[in-house]
Amino acid sequence: MRAAVVTGPEQVELIEVDDPVALPGSVVVDVSACGLGGSDREAARTGELPAPGWFGHEWSGRIVAVGDGVAERFVGERVLGSVPPPCGRCRRCRAGLGDHCERSLASLVGDATLASPHGAFAPRLRVEADRVVRTPEGLDDVSATFAEPAAVAAHALARAGQVLGECVAVVGGGTIGLLTVELARLAGAARILVVEPDGARRDLACTLGADAAIAPSDAAVEWLEEQSHGLGADVVVDCAGMSGRPRPDTPTLVRHGGLVVVVGRGGATALDPDVLVVREVTVRGSIGYQVGDMRRVLALMDEDRLRPDPLVGPTIGVDEVPVAALAAFGPGRIIVRPTD
Repeated sequence: MRAAVVTGPEQVELIEVDDPVALPGSVVVDVSACGLGGSDREAARTGELPAPGWFGHEWSGRIVAVGDGVAERFVGERVLGSVPPPCGRCRRCRAGLGDHCERSLASLVGDATLASPHGAFAPRLRVEADRVVRTPEGLDDVSATFAEPAAVAAHALARAGQVLGECVAVVGGGTIGLLTVELARLAGAARILVVEPDGARRDLACTLGADAAIAPSDAAVEWLEEQSHGLGADVVVDCAGMSGRPRPDTPTLVRHGGLVVVVGRGGATALDPDVLVVREVTVRGSIGYQVGDMRRVLALMDEDRLRPDPLVGPTIGVDEVPVAALAAFGPGRIIVRPTD
């Protein structure tokens, strides 16, 4: 079978790979759909990725084979990719830091012993059995691919803490930023601003629940001050993690004593130490997600309270990935259907 893989900077190729065989503790999945997200595009642009499985990690499919130690009854189950629960054996787990489990973090970026040497831009994929979760019955395969970025957004808001009644600014209107908007609205945020240079994404942000969407400029600061009695945002969630793009001066958006959560990797967030000190701004990082985050977003999606439909972009096949991964961004996320 053929898989789309990153082979170097601005190089994505279709290569022949062996059909995966289920090894002990693993399952083989027929890939139904896989999102082509910002992190995939960044890997294609730079040629840098933490593991081969990173390129094509937002997928859904159906189990077609299981290895020793995995019950046969799981064959035929619709599933999607997730992180495993804490292993309980690594040094962090043994220290009581299961939320930062080394194996979970490695799996998050596709670095796993039993994984296929490629991501889900291929017809089939082998993954560890504890890295899949059942797809809710009412969730279609394309919508299910948004569970992974939604879990990333949910984890960022969990890192932010209480947003009920707060003024929230989301920097970056990509998939994760837009899902952060939806989740912040569900969590009861009083005002939500999106700072995003692309006009189509700004329009989409307002459709999904933002009160305003503004290009990076002084106008964003002015809007926040008008909405917050001159204070600024209580919480800024920085999702603008693309290398090669200057990121806005996020601390200027946040009020004195406020909080900045940095989600997206890459690029240079302008965290001026003087501004952070004078404003007593708290900065928190947010990497990936945890099992509980995935469980919560799947429940919201199953209840049709979290709606990924407006984020769905064009559908393509695996053969089109090499071009699409390096093409200009659109407002919707491309969906790859390998089995079509």
